[in-house]
Amino acid sequence: MPTIDCDGVLRLLFGHLRMTRDLLAGFVGGSLHERLDLSTLKQVATRHVDESLQRSENDMIWEVRTRQDEILYVYLMLEFQARPDWQMALRMANYVGQFYWGLATRDEIQGRRTLPPVLPVVLYTGEKPWTAALDVGDLIEGTLPGREGCRLRMEYVLVDVWRSPELDRVLRNLADAVFRLQRTESLEAWRQEVALLREWLDGEESASLRRAVAKLITEVVLPLRLPNLKVPAAQDLDQLDGWLETNMKPWSEHIRAESLAEGLANGWAERQAESLAEGLVKGRVSLLVSQARQKFGEASATAMAALLEPVTSEAVLDEVGSWLLTCRSGDALIAKVREI
Repeated sequence: MPTIDCDGVLRLLFGHLRMTRDLLAGFVGGSLHERLDLSTLKQVATRHVDESLQRSENDMIWEVRTRQDEILYVYLMLEFQARPDWQMALRMANYVGQFYWGLATRDEIQGRRTLPPVLPVVLYTGEKPWTAALDVGDLIEGTLPGREGCRLRMEYVLVDVWRSPELDRVLRNLADAVFRLQRTESLEAWRQEVALLREWLDGEESASLRRAVAKLITEVVLPLRLPNLKVPAAQDLDQLDGWLETNMKPWSEHIRAESLAEGLANGWAERQAESLAEGLVKGRVSLLVSQARQKFGEASATAMAALLEPVTSEAVLDEVGSWLLTCRSGDALIAKVREI
């Protein structure tokens, strides 16, 4: 299987201001993002900080002001990580220390003689739970009696793609949508996620970001899920639609085969298959309702939720998904769903 450049593609994706803005708004946590004026977010070229700064190839540094327009800045550092690394807290402390050392040479910092806060963020894309320490102080054994303050402390924020909470679709958070794409097990539900992204990224101003999402799908997500399936390069999300339709069967068979093998190994294949099917149907219904809400409003979504509650047929849900793409009004959509 060819090498998958996950870090490079994620760097391209989060090099777009809108993606990083949505990452901060939806996943930093606490009240921090409420204090930031995300309209001031901009990427900082490392060479403008310090030519000798030693940093990971995939780090990204952003600057943003507070809503009170304070002189302080927040620099965001992203480290894309595909597997747990027990040294991550030490690595991030080292990166931040080097960043501060270079930042201290700037004239405005020399005049103030204070340093701005830095927010270190690790974007974790691995499927195994993250077990590494979040604070470098937790890697240090013991303390010096009477000198406890000498203990090094610095915590980073972990954003776990596979375990992050799902946000309300009304927010149209692109980071959340991309995380959902990577977690989705059903190709049909996954195809509907792509359709939602196409809707959110409509327009020439989003063309570059659409290409970045298409690159993530064709060069990272699908090769990881279906390593033996030849995936064509796609320059845009629109080009993926026909391919997904053609390859829906291989995807579904792959997922079912994996689930069956796991079930047989554990002696409960039949119950696992039933649970999987039920979960997939519920997930698809939820996604269809969410798409109806986005496209036609709350009334249409409420009506669809009630009509689809007893539905268990994947073929029926496939048809509803196609109606969502072709119907021009909520009334027309609900009228078709009532005929089920």
